[in-house]
Amino acid sequence: MSKELIKQDINLLEYPLWFQDECEAEKSETGFTWRITKGENSDTKEFVLKTSFKPPVKTDLIFLLYLLMQSQNQSWKDEIKLSRYQILKQCGLSRNTQWYDRLEESLERWKKVEIQFNGAFYKGKEYETLHFGVVDSWGIEKETKKLRIRFSPEYLSMVQNTAYYRFLNFNQVKALRSPLATRLYQLLVKTFKNRDTWEIDSVLLAEKIPMKQKFPAHIVLKIKPAMNRIYKYTDLKVTVEERKKARGEIVLIFTKEAGQPKERPQEKKTQAFVMPDNDEFKKLVAMLPRERQRQKTLLETVLAAFTAKGFDYVAWNIRYANEKARGNYPAYLLKSLRGNFAEVMREEMEIRQTTDSKRTEEAQARQIKLTEDQAREARESAMVQEYLKSIPTEELAIIELEAHAKLPSFLRKSIEEVRKENHISFRCFIREIALKRLKKQVAEKPAPQQPELAEVVG
Repeated sequence: MSKELIKQDINLLEYPLWFQDECEAEKSETGFTWRITKGENSDTKEFVLKTSFKPPVKTDLIFLLYLLMQSQNQSWKDEIKLSRYQILKQCGLSRNTQWYDRLEESLERWKKVEIQFNGAFYKGKEYETLHFGVVDSWGIEKETKKLRIRFSPEYLSMVQNTAYYRFLNFNQVKALRSPLATRLYQLLVKTFKNRDTWEIDSVLLAEKIPMKQKFPAHIVLKIKPAMNRIYKYTDLKVTVEERKKARGEIVLIFTKEAGQPKERPQEKKTQAFVMPDNDEFKKLVAMLPRERQRQKTLLETVLAAFTAKGFDYVAWNIRYANEKARGNYPAYLLKSLRGNFAEVMREEMEIRQTTDSKRTEEAQARQIKLTEDQAREARESAMVQEYLKSIPTEELAIIELEAHAKLPSFLRKSIEEVRKENHISFRCFIREIALKRLKKQVAEKPAPQQPELAEVVG
């Protein structure tokens, strides 16, 4: 089995363990409860995600999948040790203080999460009740600075021993980037194992994901771009079509593309396409969707049009087909090349360019403001540095204590440790307090008095 594949119980794909709206999650620092109920009366099935901290979001899912993959590759060890640098690198994130802090916060989020399946955990013939956490504990080793993560035994055992599972490809999940595409990908991986099509009402799908959009037309507008990302960045080649019903209802029909093995004998008999040694033609090929760049008949069509009409004509029509084609891409591109459909797109772009000067001016104004703000921040930073150097040690200690009190609870260590680590949050709070004091001193400083005019004695 590939080391990039992560085993997932189907219940963890059916129900969301993470929140798509990152802004809303940030507002829920004191706790959050997410409840999904299905069925009625005695047949009620309930899924609950509870946390006393911020709920996990897509970034936290990426971290969790990577950690779970490391446990899986080490024979399902319940405690793993990894460097923060390694985790951030493999998750495709920058290795800096901001992301070090975010990784630690992510572990705290998973540590606070409690998952409840109340009569909703599918185990073949029946549904069971199951409650578990995800991460039991985590810490940083003093000598090596490595993270030590201990998974919940119930969670790890459930994933390891489940008979109802699918595999997620870690690199493909990373590549999706979009929270909606990632959540939809989880549902499709669960659904497309022994079937080629899946029909579902658009509103019901939005509830399963879940989505904020409530109206079918709005739901479809969001689903289609997400499906394009799934098709482009994963091995799951599924297309979606819509079937309209009465009163604005829309049914979405997901179809898995037929496998390729049947076509291989025919490919052996077909002469391979010979790529011309022409830079402009190679640029046109690079503009095609990645999965179409080796399709012989399509390349022949593009080459014929390029020879007859030139680079610009073909390039515009490829752009048009990339944006508008739904379903049979080669046929759509052929029609576009024959009818020059891209001419409309080209005219629209020229119209837009007439308004670009105003937007450019606005952008320049924003840049000027940004530059001024940066200059102001630089002046303030210099003032703060001079101020902190000039004040007595006792007053500096008071400022440090006040900054230490502002640190989040999960980052708060002894002030000696914080000083030693030179924590970025600690430095920011010191700067903020010092700047506030400086501004107060300036505001309280009396203005120079004007000399009084002597009275003229007549």
